[in-house]
Amino acid sequence: MSKQVLKKLGMFAGVVILFLVIAYSFVPQVLTGKVVNQSDISGYMSMSHQTVEWNKAHDGEESYWTDAMFGGMPTTSFMPSHAGDLTQPLYNLLLSGKRPASYLFLSLLGAFLLLLSLGVDTIIAVGGAVAMTFCSYNLQIIQVGHNTKMQALAFLPWVLAAVIFTYKSCIKGKSVKEWLPFTTIGAVLFGLSMSMQVKANHQQITYYLALMIALYVLTFFIWLLVSSERRPLVVRFLAASAMLLVLGLAGIGTNAVKLVPLYEYTSHTMRGGTELSSSYGTSDVNESGLQLDYATAWSYSQQELPNLLIPDYNGGASTGSMDPSKSAVVKVCEEAGLPAREVADSLPLYWGPQPFTAGPMYMGAITVFLFLLGLFLYEGKEKWWLLAATVLAVCLGLGRNMMWFTKFFFDCVPMYNKVRTVSMALVILQYSLPVLGFLTLDRILKCGYSRKEFLVDGLVALALTAGFCLLVTVLPGLVGDFVAPTDGQLPEAVADALRVDRAHLMMADAIRSMILVVAAFLLILWGYSIPKGAEETYESDPHIGKARRIEAVVGISILVLIDLFSVGHRYLNSSDFTSARSFYGQFKKRQVDDIILTDSTLSYRVVDLTTDPFNDMFNSYFHKNVGGYSPAKLQRYQDLIERYLSKEVSTAVSVISKATTFREANENLPYLPVLSALNCKYFIFNSEYAPVWNRFANDNAWFIDSVKVASTPDEEIAGIGDVDLYETAVIGDDFSSAREAVAEALSKVQVSEADSIVMASYAPDELHYTYSAKSDRPAVFSEVYYPEGWSATVDGAPVDMFRCDWVLRGVLLPAGDHELVMKFSPDVYAKGKAVSAASSWLLILLVAGSLGWIAMAGRKKETSISEE
Repeated sequence: MSKQVLKKLGMFAGVVILFLVIAYSFVPQVLTGKVVNQSDISGYMSMSHQTVEWNKAHDGEESYWTDAMFGGMPTTSFMPSHAGDLTQPLYNLLLSGKRPASYLFLSLLGAFLLLLSLGVDTIIAVGGAVAMTFCSYNLQIIQVGHNTKMQALAFLPWVLAAVIFTYKSCIKGKSVKEWLPFTTIGAVLFGLSMSMQVKANHQQITYYLALMIALYVLTFFIWLLVSSERRPLVVRFLAASAMLLVLGLAGIGTNAVKLVPLYEYTSHTMRGGTELSSSYGTSDVNESGLQLDYATAWSYSQQELPNLLIPDYNGGASTGSMDPSKSAVVKVCEEAGLPAREVADSLPLYWGPQPFTAGPMYMGAITVFLFLLGLFLYEGKEKWWLLAATVLAVCLGLGRNMMWFTKFFFDCVPMYNKVRTVSMALVILQYSLPVLGFLTLDRILKCGYSRKEFLVDGLVALALTAGFCLLVTVLPGLVGDFVAPTDGQLPEAVADALRVDRAHLMMADAIRSMILVVAAFLLILWGYSIPKGAEETYESDPHIGKARRIEAVVGISILVLIDLFSVGHRYLNSSDFTSARSFYGQFKKRQVDDIILTDSTLSYRVVDLTTDPFNDMFNSYFHKNVGGYSPAKLQRYQDLIERYLSKEVSTAVSVISKATTFREANENLPYLPVLSALNCKYFIFNSEYAPVWNRFANDNAWFIDSVKVASTPDEEIAGIGDVDLYETAVIGDDFSSAREAVAEALSKVQVSEADSIVMASYAPDELHYTYSAKSDRPAVFSEVYYPEGWSATVDGAPVDMFRCDWVLRGVLLPAGDHELVMKFSPDVYAKGKAVSAASSWLLILLVAGSLGWIAMAGRKKETSISEE
């Protein structure tokens, strides 16, 4: 191995160590065993607890169905299978270490590789990696527990690096032997990195990645076409594109065991659209995907875009803290005798138009300055790709504030109507802004521009950034009135003081950003200067003048680190960490949980009124829950919540809150037909008291005496409010044959007091019932109907299930004494497993083969050199 290769490996190892130090320095709490107190992770542990425990107790088997939330749903959206995916161990290895430091390290390394693929100097690539990784949004999503999103973002630059490396390799060299091996290894690495990125299981981030790749490929293709000298390379471009397509699909294919079931499930969820007409439809969906108003609820506004440069331009987070000595609100509260410290730690500082926010999309003042400098100074195809990505991200992120564009994408661009929280598109800026900015800095380091060229465009960029900061500091009224929509609910004195605090925060951060930008400008200018006594060649000779420019670049990188570390700690700091014992202690059983769990009934459901029943996952940890939280719940269940369940829960809350005794609450609780049909047996109203018992709960199954015809989905959902669900089933036209069979059986039924049906055994994905019926009887079950994967047998012989009462299961049972078994065993997992295994082997073999090819080519080259 040559000394040059060893030197590069040593430098890379040093960078890896540096990134480990940086990542763990940001969250040193993890080194003492503490964990981030992430609300979403608590929720995930609650919703997945039943499945995790069941899988532990049944080694080698996986349950793909859970009753923990919403009466029952597939686990694929939150706990996908990894069966058949041979690349999963590599994913686990890459994410090894203390969370979230491991996420930050992975992001740093990927961003570093991305800049190296663009030919950026190692020193500058380190600074650029910091700029990409420590954008405030990353730290906000870590704080709340959006771990899959952070993992997807961490792997995003790895994928981009592989794409860029592949295309740059395909145009190098004259012979096939010169360009094909490296193009191949680039495509293979793309497939492998794509496999890792998709594994993170955040489809929306992957969608934005696909947009970035599409823009890069289009820009690269146009760049080849516009030059007659480069036009012959289009053939290589097409070959590289074909390899990327095939290997990208192979990388995605390794995840087939999770993607195929997810694709199947999605069509039945809120992202698949509603069957109801507008008069009955919900506010969150349309016939093909999420409703535009729902998807754009979190939209960035034009007035918030300066957050990219000034973090607290709009007040920062919805709930933030201030130094009590500098807060006007605290002074007002002190005068009123309120505790100042508590007030200062939870001020409603955000005054932008979004419903609420964890913080701004701060990209770094220096990064924004360098990006604007690059727009004026940098020449090359990369600028146009990055500018296009930036403009697209901003337009998508504006959402309802640029509705014509959003509606076009929503209606015309494939899969975009499945996107939720459109402001998330601004994550693209976390890469487009630093990449162009640090590419420009790299050109400056390498003497790509003269001092005069830098001064001309640098002063313009300085005026647009530092000048803007100075302007809003001197004239804060230009920013706005600093009034939030909710301020009207506050006392006038507090609301006035809040406006003062918000203005103070904005001006303080504007001065801060101005100083950082001016410092970066002056460092670059200093890098161009000639030391006293130096020769005139210092400025013109890159080898002589590089030392000072390197020092300037290092100084800028340190400033970026200081800037983003300090702002990042506003959103992820020591107060967000807790001991592992304390974190897991939140799942300790409450007294009411102990009381409910003494019920030996095999299966029943619970509504927890101590939280928001339909927007909280915690109550799913110990109980089978009527509610919960999931952005991917079954659409029919969401329809049921909005049409019936929310109203029935409100009725229960009203009755229970008015009761003066526990007995009175039990006796006064009215018949709640839909909750009873879901076998909701208990209402938790206080964690330290016994639950309220629903004496009307229908049990696990019951025989019906009549059927109601529903010709349309509207009639079907309306019909369940017009009948006694314990006696009558509402069946729609999509199960007309089952409805006719049920009606015929009912016309011949011989009702006997001895007829009965009871649950004999329970597992999340396998239910056993024993029944006795004198004649054929239709039965309804308090289980959510899902059309994919569930099967029913009577004494081993298959019988058909049908959907009734909008979301429940029904079966026409033959007369006699029999056992009915319902089992969830979807074929889609077996198909996905086979595709995952085949794709994994293909990718593994190609990785090994391409690396071997590169090694052999290197040996031949060394041999030929030594012979010469």
